Amino acid sequence: MSERMIRQATPDDRTAILELNTRAFGQPDEANIITKLEKDGDILVELVAHEGDQILGHILFYPIGVFGKLGAIGLGPMCVDPWVQREGIGSSLVTQGLNLVREQGAPLVFVLGHKEYYPRFGFSEEATAEFQTPLKGPHFMAIRFRFGPPMSGRLVFPAAFGIADLA
Repeated sequence: MSERMIRQATPDDRTAILELNTRAFGQPDEANIITKLEKDGDILVELVAHEGDQILGHILFYPIGVFGKLGAIGLGPMCVDPWVQREGIGSSLVTQGLNLVREQGAPLVFVLGHKEYYPRFGFSEEATAEFQTPLKGPHFMAIRFRFGPPMSGRLVFPAAFGIADLA
């Protein structure tokens, strides 16, 4: 039996990543977002968890504009194959991904996700208080890696997400 590992995604992984996201979310919406993010050049960091040649998990980070200021990073989609969920794969992907974007200088990372899951990594709804977006609510959280800009502003998401700008 081979060991589970995490590595940077490659173009050869794309089909398996899209199939995994569709299976894990029970719909093609996230796979469609990933395809559009890739087409638009909006993927900053993308990791896969694998065992041998089987992709078990996936995480993606993308740029978020903060209108008139330095930008931030978004996390998602992130998924794990349903047959291996609750085995730490998702936590490993989130931890490694956050470490990578922090090392690359990201000031903060936003996520729209499970309010019971992401706080364990330091995400909080409170960290989004000074930012404007239609996503506001208990599932929209952020983690700040360093203080300094951007501290507030209107968030501008990649077109792949279809989130209306508040302008």
